[in-house]
Amino acid sequence: MMILALGALTVSALDWRLLVAVPVLSYLAGCRRALGVSALAGLGGVLVLGTAVQAARGADVYSWLVWIAGVIVCGLFPALLGSFRRLRAALERSGWEQAAQLEREQQAVAAQARLRERARIAQDMHDSLGHELALIALRAGAFELAATLTPQQRTAASQLRASVTDAAERLADIVGLLRDDADEVPLHPAGERIEDLIARAAAAGIPVTPDVPGEPGSPVFQRVAPMQYRAAARVVQEGLTNAAKHAPGAPVTVRLADGGDEVTVVVRNGAAATAAPPARGGHGLTGLRERVGLAGGALRAGPLPDGGFEVEARLPVSAGAALEPFPAEPAGLRQARRRARRGLTLAVALPLVSIVVLTGALMGVYAYDSLTSHLSPDRFRALQAGAARDDVAGLIPARQVPERRDESGPPPPPGSSCEYYRSAAGFVPAPFDVYRLCFRDGRLVAKDAFAPPT
Repeated sequence: MMILALGALTVSALDWRLLVAVPVLSYLAGCRRALGVSALAGLGGVLVLGTAVQAARGADVYSWLVWIAGVIVCGLFPALLGSFRRLRAALERSGWEQAAQLEREQQAVAAQARLRERARIAQDMHDSLGHELALIALRAGAFELAATLTPQQRTAASQLRASVTDAAERLADIVGLLRDDADEVPLHPAGERIEDLIARAAAAGIPVTPDVPGEPGSPVFQRVAPMQYRAAARVVQEGLTNAAKHAPGAPVTVRLADGGDEVTVVVRNGAAATAAPPARGGHGLTGLRERVGLAGGALRAGPLPDGGFEVEARLPVSAGAALEPFPAEPAGLRQARRRARRGLTLAVALPLVSIVVLTGALMGVYAYDSLTSHLSPDRFRALQAGAARDDVAGLIPARQVPERRDESGPPPPPGSSCEYYRSAAGFVPAPFDVYRLCFRDGRLVAKDAFAPPT
């Protein structure tokens, strides 16, 4: 197909009307194979060979420029459009394959992050429930030593202490099985209050501003179930951690809002003043989404238009309740559409801009040619037969018009040398007369005006 297109372009040098058949061949050639070095070399060969054909036929500069423009518009642009369509189809196939692969990998990573978050939840349960079981065992041991107990009561107290101790040990074993050795040891106490998290972040140098209705001990916090409160604290902790990692020095706002049956936690940071080093891991939000979901809430996180980042969670006040998830935002779809629009704009704009440039170049060449070969009618009438060539040199333009065409006018005088000029000039083609001045032995022997043939 490429050979046919190049052959048609070459033959079009004999007759520009043959360019009509070139666009389809060029487009199909671009769709079938890449436009590599061989295609560009072939196009260069076509231009060289076509230029030689134009010169052999005695074509003027305008015919040559029109043919060059036809080769570019009818040959190169359709081939580029076909190549763009082929590359776009290949990119879409590759993109779908890559998306499927990334989705599989992301599912595996998300599953691992969810398991880790559940293990952390189990660790929190161990820290709180294990503490309560230890207190029960301690009280049972003290009760066992009471002097007023009967032997039966002392035996029951001993059995109670042993059972509670066994339960605490089994809880520790289960949490140990769930815990991953690669998990980092927490450097802060489990169940830390939200106001303590904010205070600790401020003490560490994070410019954090709390936006909390009332005091930390207000009723909105008192009536939130423990699991939901711990999830809210994890949202604040993760938001502050992400701000410190990705936007060091940026202001951070922690907002807590009471919505009646639910509470809203928002951690928002501004744009980073300086580029932060690339973060490792990146599973914190996945685990946080799992924890919030297990607490019956909904989480969303994403960049802000000003370059910042926001993490927002909605959590029910009571245990066992569940909230509707946030509506999904098709950001990937919007980006894909923007890329498609940019590609289409490029495919349409490039040919249009090239056509405008070629048209401007053609008009510039025409204007230069016409202005430098323009002999005004008044000067033509002022020329008298017998005048010396040197005497009228100031009235005659520096260049001659390409449209000479002696067959349109009377035959020149024998033995004379003729020069040709045009009666009008401009940036666009317009009707004009050809002025012919014939000299013999350095003197003007004839001057004629005739219209070039159509």
